[in-house]
Amino acid sequence: MSSSATADEQGGSGTVWSRRAASPDGGELAVSLALSDGRALVTAVGGMEWRCTWPLEQALHHACLAATSETWLDLSGLEFADSSLLHLLLDSQRVHRARDARLVLAGALQPVVERLFTVTGTAAFFVRTPL
Repeated sequence: MSSSATADEQGGSGTVWSRRAASPDGGELAVSLALSDGRALVTAVGGMEWRCTWPLEQALHHACLAATSETWLDLSGLEFADSSLLHLLLDSQRVHRARDARLVLAGALQPVVERLFTVTGTAAFFVRTPL
């Protein structure tokens, strides 16, 4: 697996962190983390499968989230995801609830990703909101 990592701003409003991971089959996942008004926005774009989950995992466990009351997760640019996404989100949901914070799925999901939630019966486990 090849990967690249870049660090952006170190605080304040805007993007504070971003990472990319490439899987051996040519897919790529790009994840960014931005802060604004006490809320974190994590954005994932590309495809996510078990070999390239680490950028999203790192974003959802980033130290700056401890200072926020909400994390909005924008998966609208995710073109593919497997069960590793569900595992990661359910784990992150537990962590957020333990610190009395909300994990919110923001924006419309691509049909293939929406189907993952529907088929597994996990859609109701998450708060959803439009972007």
